[in-house]
Amino acid sequence: MAGAPPLDGIRVLDLSHVLAGPFATYQLALLGAEVTRIEHPDGTDFVRRHGGTEAMKAAGLGASFLSQNAGKRSVALDLKTAAGRDACLRLAAGADVVMENFRPGVVDRLGVGFEAVRAVRPDIVYCSLTGYGQDGPLAGAPAYDHILQGISGMMAMTGTAESGPLRVGFPIVDYIAGQQAALGILAALHRRRAGQGGAQYLGVPMLDSLVAMMAAYAVHWQTTGTLRGLEGNRAFSDSPFSGVFDTADGQLVITANTAPQARRLSEALGLPDLPGAPEAEIAAALRAAFQARDAAAWEARLAAVHVPAAKLRTLAEILAHPQMRAGGLMRSMPVPELGMEVAVPGSPVQTDAWETPAPAPAPTLGRDTEAVLLEAGFSAAEIAALRAEGALG
Repeated sequence: MAGAPPLDGIRVLDLSHVLAGPFATYQLALLGAEVTRIEHPDGTDFVRRHGGTEAMKAAGLGASFLSQNAGKRSVALDLKTAAGRDACLRLAAGADVVMENFRPGVVDRLGVGFEAVRAVRPDIVYCSLTGYGQDGPLAGAPAYDHILQGISGMMAMTGTAESGPLRVGFPIVDYIAGQQAALGILAALHRRRAGQGGAQYLGVPMLDSLVAMMAAYAVHWQTTGTLRGLEGNRAFSDSPFSGVFDTADGQLVITANTAPQARRLSEALGLPDLPGAPEAEIAAALRAAFQARDAAAWEARLAAVHVPAAKLRTLAEILAHPQMRAGGLMRSMPVPELGMEVAVPGSPVQTDAWETPAPAPAPTLGRDTEAVLLEAGFSAAEIAALRAEGALG
């Protein structure tokens, strides 16, 4: 029988906003952690009003917010007030992890930086997720996903000579950095559990997180002096038997990377002599051959002979695919404020060792302020004083 999730009992105080930090803490929530967001009472996190219907945006429960905040709690607290700072530190004293993604120096000026938090929680795991890190000539520069894609070299190898550099169609840098942050936090929690205590500070630069993913190309540059350029749909393997091809209906993605795969592909197309031909001849023959059937038919035909191939699908099409239902990634989350349900991702890790928590409603701004403060030992009079001082908005 599945047991409790591995982070059951771990408390995370999340001072982050937008995508990368909240995505990291969502990964922890999927592993059982209790995550409490600290948000400005004015609701300045634009992700709350990004995507989805107008009603969702108006409620501060936009699609981008719902996608990674299931089951979290929200406390509306103005950290620019002394009372708000002190309240945050009291909450941090009961936390295992603090996550923030402000520019370097901001949390220290607010009085909730690493040193301030370790003074109230000596074994805290404190994670700072930034664009470029705490040091260096770019440390203070603003950074969003699109900027990081441009500065990192990623856009310089995405696209074609005709299109020029292109960004990946979703904010991939935020999610890569968020995963790295979650990985670092898990390592720090393991280290603490192993008895190697004391406060731990983790710095996770988005730039470093992304460049680390391009290590193969970085080593290629160092050793040959040449860069991978705008190669469009050319495969990582450089195989001429790979790419994206038009069919009788739709497009097909092929990655016949190995010699046996190329041979089986050629035989399936009725072109057994194609391996060994010049690349231009191979490309022309493949383009012509794939016009004979639609993409779904080729997908099935090539799967039967163990050639990696797939019909190019939209996100809507893959969400409706039986494979997604079989895997169980998308799980229904109620949105009681709007009388609806949406499907949000659970953990992509499939295991029977523990139960992944069912998606509980994502919080409206400040929904849990009073409950969280009361649980942390604040009296009703103290909460009233916080409100009177403007710390709760």
